[in-house]
Amino acid sequence: MVEQIVPDPGTDIQQAVEILGGEIDSSEEITGLRAPGKLRVCFRLRLKDGRTVKGRRFASTEKRETFTALCPALDGLPFSRLLAAYGTAAIEEWVPGIPVELDDLADGAIGDLATVLGHLNRRPIPCEASTAKIRGVNWHANRLTNLLAELTQKEHLNSAFATKIIDLASDNRPPDFECGVIHTDFHPQNMVLREQHEIWTIDNEGLRIGVLDFDIARCWRRWPMTREQREVFRQAYGYFRCLDSFLAHQKFWSISTLVLTARINERHGRPIQGYLNTLAQIVQNEDDALWPQHSPND
Repeated sequence: MVEQIVPDPGTDIQQAVEILGGEIDSSEEITGLRAPGKLRVCFRLRLKDGRTVKGRRFASTEKRETFTALCPALDGLPFSRLLAAYGTAAIEEWVPGIPVELDDLADGAIGDLATVLGHLNRRPIPCEASTAKIRGVNWHANRLTNLLAELTQKEHLNSAFATKIIDLASDNRPPDFECGVIHTDFHPQNMVLREQHEIWTIDNEGLRIGVLDFDIARCWRRWPMTREQREVFRQAYGYFRCLDSFLAHQKFWSISTLVLTARINERHGRPIQGYLNTLAQIVQNEDDALWPQHSPND
């Protein structure tokens, strides 16, 4: 008989569960992307009193503190809630539901979700949150250069092509930016449909203070939509903040998030040629390549 290896949530998660007055009965690792040797990990925890919660271990106590300081911005919105925290660990409510499928999202649902993101982006920054490390447009431009250098060094693209990408991004770089509370991972793969037909977002690990247009770009990068659906999103979100500036500089944000997505996947051993092909299309001024397109099932 092969002994089953039970994942160990670690001391910090156990301590956070004790703050809730509970004790772990069993754990199941549910981390989406986990790099070898990294501390960041997520568990579904069943407690001995019958409760089910999510236990998350961050890469550092500082990252966990950044997350918990911003969680009050989620109040009153359909996001999973923080229940307890200790050290590098956070315990969140487990939100039951079924995965959201793109073809199940009618225009009304897309508009509602855009409204949720608009509410979050316009929330006041919680007083406990630090604004000392705001990542502005300069930071994003520098990261783009660094990520392209890494991909070039690994021979996924050549230096001449990388230079073309940097030049195109620079030509479309926004002159200024608005900051606020951003989610950084708002898309249907992180959402579930509850019994009350409400759509809730269940992974809020990337909460931070940052450039609001980057949040839109990350959302659109991870969420394939038809042209019509993207317009529904734009109009609904527009009640909170005009996206004209974002659209005027969307090549910068499209390139930035596309290169970031490629590098993340490369680090985890996933294929990235599709992302590189899309970059080539953008360099060739094919505007349809800026954001992933959704083709509804017949």
